[in-house]
Formats: sequence, structure tokens, C-alpha cells
Amino acid sequence: MATSRVLVKVCGVVDVDQAVACAHAGADWLGLNFHRPSPRYVEPERAADIAAALPPSTRPIGVFVNQPIERVREVARAVGLWGVQLHGDETPADAARLADLRVIKAFRLGSLADWPRVTAFIHDALDLGVALEGVLVDAYVPGQAGGTGQTVPDELLDLIAGTPRLILAGGLNPGNVARLVARVRPLVVDVASGVESAPGRKDLAKVAAFVRAVRVGEQAIRDPSPPPQSRS
Repeated sequence: MATSRVLVKVCGVVDVDQAVACAHAGADWLGLNFHRPSPRYVEPERAADIAAALPPSTRPIGVFVNQPIERVREVARAVGLWGVQLHGDETPADAARLADLRVIKAFRLGSLADWPRVTAFIHDALDLGVALEGVLVDAYVPGQAGGTGQTVPDELLDLIAGTPRLILAGGLNPGNVARLVARVRPLVVDVASGVESAPGRKDLAKVAAFVRAVRVGEQAIRDPSPPPQSRS
């Protein structure tokens, strides 16, 4: 079975040097968090410096939670974002107002009962002429917008597997991402706390290990057969 390359998004980088190092370690997308309550929040001015320093192979993505649409557009323009990730209670109409940008919509899911609102959002956005750049699935933790280190409920993994433009987030780390890539077959995997030594401070050895594990998961999609059993 052939598969396209799974992209790696490292989210919550707050430092230019670390951002560049993550890019060199294999990050395809870099998440810049503009949600002030987050420990990974970055001021737009610093974010612009980070975006300007990235190699062309790494795309800066802005993460926003329930911010006014004009503010999202203003920051996207000032920073030079490649895409915007709406991680709050934004509506399809909000996505339509940003249709000239690449829009990722994040959904925090706690059970199978949450999935219909994801499909409804996708369909309603399409009715408004918006094809989402990505559909991000994260774990639901009350009172927190993301970056919790909690994984998506196991009962949801087979349901979301193969969803077009799927971005898998929530509790990913070098130890579990290969298995989850093989099971869910996402377009992108999104990691924050799973490669950190402290909130916003990336452990570059963990970033490199994460990227290697993603490639292992890709190979498992291409060759899903189990290894031959040795004979005693």
C-alpha cells in the first residue's frame, strides 16, 4: 500500500534558534501560539522573527483561540503566516471570512458522540466555499484549549482513520507516534508537550526521535504485513 509522506508539525515554539533547529530536524510545519493564557504564547513581533528565519521547507502556522477574525487576519499578515489554525469555538462562517488564507480547524474530542459536529463543520464550510487545509483532532480536556499531553480516546482512532486532510494531535510522543501513524494514516502529526523539556522549550533530541518514529509509521502503512516468525 502506497502512502504520501506524513508531515510533522511541531507546535508551541517561542524561540528563533529552537524554531530553526526544529526545522532542520525535520519539522514541516511550525506552530506559533497566539493564545495568551498558554505557556507557549508568543508575541506577534517575536513570531515574525521566527517565521522570517525558517527555511522555505518549513511553514509557519498561527494558532488562535476565539480571537476576532480581523485580529487573526492582522496577525497572519504581520507575521507572514502560511496558515491559520482555529482552535476554539469558531464557526464555518468564521472560516469563510478567512477563505483567502489556509484554514485549519481544530476539534477537541472526548467521545464518539463528538464526531458528527466535525463532519457537520466540514460540510457546512464546503457549502460556504471553504475547503479546509486541515482537520485537526485533539483530545478534550475541560478548560484547556490544547497542549495537554492527553491522547485522543482509543474508540475514536479507527473512526477518524483516513479522514481527508487529517491532522492528529493530542499526547503524541516518540514512543507512540509510529503506531498511531500506522493506525490512523494522517496527513500531519502535531506534537507539542511530547517533545519538550518544559512548556515551549523543545528537546531537540526528542524532536529528532519523533521525526524518525513518524517515518517508521509510514513504512508500516506501506508494508502492513507482520514480520515473518522465526522457526525454533
